[in-house]
Amino acid sequence: MLKSILLIWALAVEPEAVAAVYAHELDYVLGESGVVAPALAHALKRPELAGRRYQTVYPPTGPQVGIRWVEGGAPAHRPMRRVGWSAIELLVADPDSLVDQLTAAGFEHLHGPAYLTDQNNIRAAQLIGPAHELLYVTHIEDPSRSLLQVARPSSPVGHPFIMVAGSRNLEATQAFFERYFANTLTNRIPFRIDVLSDAYDLPGATLHELALVKFAEPFGLEFDQYPAQAKAQPLPLEERGGIILVTVSAEPGPKTGELPWAVSYDDDGEPRGGIVILPSGTPLEVRFE
Repeated sequence: MLKSILLIWALAVEPEAVAAVYAHELDYVLGESGVVAPALAHALKRPELAGRRYQTVYPPTGPQVGIRWVEGGAPAHRPMRRVGWSAIELLVADPDSLVDQLTAAGFEHLHGPAYLTDQNNIRAAQLIGPAHELLYVTHIEDPSRSLLQVARPSSPVGHPFIMVAGSRNLEATQAFFERYFANTLTNRIPFRIDVLSDAYDLPGATLHELALVKFAEPFGLEFDQYPAQAKAQPLPLEERGGIILVTVSAEPGPKTGELPWAVSYDDDGEPRGGIVILPSGTPLEVRFE
């Protein structure tokens, strides 16, 4: 069973500069720095990343989910134009004032803040950050009425609690998680996703199917059904950017031993996890606890 999100890997032309923006504007804290291991770059089918610098940042409060900025990326990158990881969803106290602050700091405001449903419980906005990353900033007024029941942040900006990805075959993605993990999956539901419609020049009222994988702890993965013209992985070098990997914790289960690892880790013969490639070509790193 998947338990929590641990780490998000994303590309930035200048990782230290992006980390500094997160520290200044979101009160995130600088963490580990280093270089990408060749084995990881090979597993991701991104050999050009071997030896590239990275800088990690962590939220000021709450679960310590890291965002690791890796040297790379390209100006031609456009979020949601290809399948794979597309957005980081942050838990925030006040999306309205945060949007004003971040827009003044150079973030690109896309949509919101607005309530996502008629229940007026989840209020969110979407922005593009300094590394061309897509951010959802989300406030949940009554956590007991939400699927994940995530606690309110004790700082203006909290931790990433949902990672969003796109797939051209949502049914196959759901089947993957149903086969290997014991997590709860929602049914596919039609939903208005303005940033996705924008990416493909579709009318704003277009509905896109999505499904959520609910973790044992208050985290989740959202998978959106992308239009057929969405680009596959890997992209040409000049278009690569955004989120390249998500690391999650998990408890071993009856089926996790059958996971189709792209690379696996073990400790004296005991499986510790590895990287799997989802049906959409999206890499997911699983660490057993």
